[in-house]
Amino acid sequence: MREITEFIKTGNITSFEKIFRFYSPRLRKYALHFLNDEEEVNDLIQDVFVQLWTKRKDLNDEKNVESLLFTVVRNKCLNLIKKSIVEEKFIERQTHLESERLYFLSFNDPDEYKSMQDQLKTELKKAMDSMSERCRTAFHLRWIEGKKQREISEIMDISMTMVNKHLTKGLQITREFVKPEHFILFFLFRF
Repeated sequence: MREITEFIKTGNITSFEKIFRFYSPRLRKYALHFLNDEEEVNDLIQDVFVQLWTKRKDLNDEKNVESLLFTVVRNKCLNLIKKSIVEEKFIERQTHLESERLYFLSFNDPDEYKSMQDQLKTELKKAMDSMSERCRTAFHLRWIEGKKQREISEIMDISMTMVNKHLTKGLQITREFVKPEHFILFFLFRF
């Protein structure tokens, strides 16, 4: 083995390929005892040999290449196992925290998960409450009941021009209270 170590240290590709072909099947089988994922094992084995090649000049002549390879594979496998355990615990903890947040959210901030339609109704009510009585009536007749401007003019006994002014003002006020993402729903739903 000392001879092989010398060939690797000098950058002899042929010796390196022989070591790779000889040890990689054994190292894969060894790694599969730790990990159940063939792809992950293949990546790990490649990493080990890349590491061996890049650090070939640091190889110690007294160290057995075989024991070095198996030790590196074992350590990498254990590190992957530790990492996956930490990730699983983190995901489990995050899931638990999120479920707690959702549970308490229903008591603390019921608006956060209201439907868009319910949010729009709330926003519309605030907008309409801030309108003058005539503006609110025209707005309600047009956008809530779906009446035409001529009908509103007759019901309120005002000119079409005044109806138009009330509706324009009502839409301006509504834009102040209704979120942009809800505003499109305003035209789609009749309440």
